[in-house]
Amino acid sequence: MSSPEQPDRPESETTASIVEAKGRLHRGLIADRAVRFLAVELGSLAELTRARHGLGAEAGRIAAEGLVSAALMSAYIKGTERITLQIQGERPRLSFACDVDAEGGLRAQLSPTQLAPTENGALRGLLLAIKADAKREIYRGITRLEDETLEVALRSHLAGSDQVEVFLRIGTLQTEAGEVVFAGGLLLERLPEDPNLPSISLEAFRARFSAIETPPVEEILTSLAFGQILDEAVELLENRSLVWRCSCSQERIEAVLRDLPANELIEMLEEDRGAEVTCHFCNIAYRVDESRLAGLITEKAGANLTEA
Repeated sequence: MSSPEQPDRPESETTASIVEAKGRLHRGLIADRAVRFLAVELGSLAELTRARHGLGAEAGRIAAEGLVSAALMSAYIKGTERITLQIQGERPRLSFACDVDAEGGLRAQLSPTQLAPTENGALRGLLLAIKADAKREIYRGITRLEDETLEVALRSHLAGSDQVEVFLRIGTLQTEAGEVVFAGGLLLERLPEDPNLPSISLEAFRARFSAIETPPVEEILTSLAFGQILDEAVELLENRSLVWRCSCSQERIEAVLRDLPANELIEMLEEDRGAEVTCHFCNIAYRVDESRLAGLITEKAGANLTEA
């Protein structure tokens, strides 16, 4: 029996671009350790997502903002946990999904690929956030998008579901052709007041950091590179890479095929002389040739006899 065909991955368009596309995540403290910050810059990953799925300018912008949003929410995961951010848009009609794990691996997809420009980047629909580990779902929260930007919606989501006081900024830059050249964000979170720990009052937090809402996000992240946020000295706790990480593989695709009814596999074999499954995150096509598909059918028949 011949080995299964390798997935359709032209080196110049798939594997190489995935390896080269990386972002950065910075986590630390400011305001005498009373405020936590999380900053992300993932322009190359946003551009990889746009190019891999053939997204137009507006779809590419929304996907980039969604990637930044999900990465910022990874401030609240650890260990084997994963955050999944989904957007179901009513106006414009769209579907976005992004997964981020605690080690900085992420993947995303958006459809449809072409969207008309929205007014001031506003969206109407639902934002769904799911926190889970390898065994169970830990949390699920839904926030209504009421003709507002993802920046505004995510701020509302964090304030409502996580009961935290935050300042949140998300920004993207694109060329005239729609290519993403910058995608980044910053989250400032006031830590709970504790008489035994450094703290800042709600009023002082708002007065001290409201200016973060004015400058472009790219300027804020540039100042962070020099160790400051709004002239506040930064205590950096973590600086790590964000990378594209998808769980798709030839083995997983074959496992999916094994779960299909035998008659469907036989139909694929007779009509298509094989099977092809495309990962909706990576947009990579995995092919199972005729002989391998016949082998899966034989394996499935043997397993059914054993169970009987």
